[in-house]
Amino acid sequence: MKKPLALATMLIASGASHAQSSVTVFGVIDLAVQHARQAGNSVTRQNGIGGNQFSRLGFRGVEDLGGGWSAGFVLDAGLNLDTGAGALTSADNLTTAGGGALTFSRRSTVSLISKSWGELRLGRDFVPTYWNLTGFDPFGSAGAGSVNNLAQGGLTRVSTVQTAVRASNSIGYVLPGLHGFYGQAMHALAEGNGPSRQDGRYSGVRLGYAHAGWNLALAHGVTRLGTGDVSTSNIGASYQFAGIKAMAQVFRDSKEVVAAPNRSNGWLVGAQINAGPGYIPLSYSRVSDNSASDRQAKQLAVGYVYNLSRRTALYSTYSRLQNRNGAALTGGGVPGVANAAWTGLDIGMRHSF
Repeated sequence: MKKPLALATMLIASGASHAQSSVTVFGVIDLAVQHARQAGNSVTRQNGIGGNQFSRLGFRGVEDLGGGWSAGFVLDAGLNLDTGAGALTSADNLTTAGGGALTFSRRSTVSLISKSWGELRLGRDFVPTYWNLTGFDPFGSAGAGSVNNLAQGGLTRVSTVQTAVRASNSIGYVLPGLHGFYGQAMHALAEGNGPSRQDGRYSGVRLGYAHAGWNLALAHGVTRLGTGDVSTSNIGASYQFAGIKAMAQVFRDSKEVVAAPNRSNGWLVGAQINAGPGYIPLSYSRVSDNSASDRQAKQLAVGYVYNLSRRTALYSTYSRLQNRNGAALTGGGVPGVANAAWTGLDIGMRHSF
């Protein structure tokens, strides 16, 4: 009696082991104290979204299906540590919702993955055009020095759409590793009730190549709107040498149908420089539009990230954003004022797990 029972137990355990998925809890806890000033207005505040990396809590799982295939999922929730609230999301790529309750606003996807054929990914995900902004920004697009202050600020058309960073209802494909080439394609369905049934539809693609310290990538995306499609394109490059990672990128966006200002152009140059137990991020960026006055803004940012361990760091960032010719961009905290400079100082701590 004992032998059949033991055998049955072993068979059940073997089957359960084969079907079991590995699930990982991951996240970033990042909070900065920021002092921001513009045109006589100033504020000292906590930035719980993150000044070095964006705060998040997530779950990642994968199951080996055999034959080089696997199934996986990612649930990634944005956090506001200063209040404990969750981040906003969008159900239709047109309007925002959530905030307060925990929502998997950063990414919520399920995937079928092949080592040879790549990954088919469904759900809410980062759009291809965003990856160049963050991947070739020495500040990783977070905090006072973020290139997003310009590339997705008030002079750009992409700043007016919900698909500037992520898209809901998406179908995506990610290339497998192909001798240094990498890429992503995405199409997000329109599920809103806007003037056009296609409002909120997004299509984008990214292709890159990384080898021997070099990394080069270009991306293009279009968001369909009844008031005029919004398109954005960018190209970024980096080179790693002797403890320095030099970076550069160029970005452009436009909106159809509407009169000027309906287009903007910008660029960034910067670097991450190894220094002691950490590194120095620095960048200089510029953006302008095609308004009659040629509105423009420039940003100079420098910081230091001190690694206490592999997972924990202290950091500080100083940024100065100068507006000209009627531009009124701001890095946050205070309202934008035309032709006034915005300055921001972040001092914070980041822990990842």
